[in-house]
Amino acid sequence: MKHYDRSLAGHFDGILAWRESELRASLDTDNPKELAAEQPGNEVQDFKDLAERALQYGMAALDAERAATELSQVLAARCRLREGSFGQCAQCGKPIDLRRLEALPAAAFCLACQAAGEETPAAHHPTMRA
Repeated sequence: MKHYDRSLAGHFDGILAWRESELRASLDTDNPKELAAEQPGNEVQDFKDLAERALQYGMAALDAERAATELSQVLAARCRLREGSFGQCAQCGKPIDLRRLEALPAAAFCLACQAAGEETPAAHHPTMRA
């Protein structure tokens, strides 16, 4: 079998539900809030301590942003699964390769449309201009 068919709905629903639960748990840990709560009161800190804390806070914020983005993709995939459009490219409507769906169950685009959407001509890229 090369493409998704409805007999695999339970399999993918289980995978997506598990990932949704993982992402929600990750977002519920509130790492940036925990880091902010660890700020010392009147203790003297050197620049290295402050820089490390800022780095930790920034990394936790980026992790939370990535998790929130992936969660929205997982929720959209579960919606497509319920509506019957899961496994079809949202751009061209062709079937998404089953291997891609196994690797990225929330994938909304076939490989060709995903690649085309990620291409940026050098002429339009601000750092590539002469």
